[in-house]
Amino acid sequence: MIIGILSATHKDGANALPHILREFKKREAELVIHCGDIEDKHLASFDGFPVVCALNAEQLEAPQFKIEPPPGWVFTKPNDRIRTLSGIKMYIGHKMSFQFLTGAESIFAHFIEEIRDKNDGLRWIFSGHTHHQIFLQTRLVNFINPGAVENSFDGYEFAIANTDNYEIVFCRVPKTKPVIDTFSVGVISDSLNISKEDPGFWDKLVKEFQKRGVKHVIHCGNIALEDIGREEFEHLKVYCNLRFDQQRPQSVPENWDLLSLEKPVAVINGYKFYVQLDLGAALIDKSEFDMHKLSLELRRKHPEISFILCGMTNNAFLEEGEQVRIINPGDVLKDRNFAVICLPRTEITFGHVPVDPLPPVEIQ
Repeated sequence: MIIGILSATHKDGANALPHILREFKKREAELVIHCGDIEDKHLASFDGFPVVCALNAEQLEAPQFKIEPPPGWVFTKPNDRIRTLSGIKMYIGHKMSFQFLTGAESIFAHFIEEIRDKNDGLRWIFSGHTHHQIFLQTRLVNFINPGAVENSFDGYEFAIANTDNYEIVFCRVPKTKPVIDTFSVGVISDSLNISKEDPGFWDKLVKEFQKRGVKHVIHCGNIALEDIGREEFEHLKVYCNLRFDQQRPQSVPENWDLLSLEKPVAVINGYKFYVQLDLGAALIDKSEFDMHKLSLELRRKHPEISFILCGMTNNAFLEEGEQVRIINPGDVLKDRNFAVICLPRTEITFGHVPVDPLPPVEIQ
């Protein structure tokens, strides 16, 4: 099932909602999830989509929300957020993201796992409220905050989730029309000895990148030195981050640019990407407030960086700040994870390289 996700429409003073619904149709969404802060005037504005909408605590006492939901609508309420749709168990709430503002990522991940422990089979958690995009992928659960339609950091935000292949896309309708040509950057990390464990991985990854128009690739680190210069990447520009203990190879192809602690910034079409592998591990114990502070400190040292890229943990992660986005694509070795950043519209995709199923076994 393909799900369109949005939150915080409020008054929708910019008339963004119909533009987002048009995007949902283009992307073949079958269901819309609204993570709260909706006004009753919009209950008739969803163009025939089935909608599951999270009511906030204040709306429970509002007469316009005490009536039965419109046809095709389902409301969730505080302490009643779990729904099973097309056989898929989901938490559809409003304020859960707020707990991440002051609590560390590790505490938040533990909180998510506690919810799953009480709701066996839960795979998706949706929440809004904080007006910026957040993604946290644990081993079994995807947490998604789609951002805000009104008063977001950047554009009129929404997200798309595919429950079949677990691809998640964070999108926005731009407030103005950019004049910069569209381009896409692939991001990976922690490939280590993937070439020995899955020899066909690199070819599959490049094909996934080709589907998405990727011409530039950033490897955040933990790459086997023998994988630098792989022929699968001969038509791509690759920026690869070396660990502090790795020596620069004597021969590096022209299309590869090696980053390091001394040279941590990749510049692509005017956009600056700061790359630090071990930052992913450091962020686990930081709250969102701490992450925003760290982002500003790094921006002071490296002016105009738009993205902070990291790795070293299995979980994929997105934190949208006012000026900088933090992205951990997740790891290659365990989960075959990757991310793609499409600019200038800042569409961020989290996906996986599929692993072939095992062949059938004849039981004698």
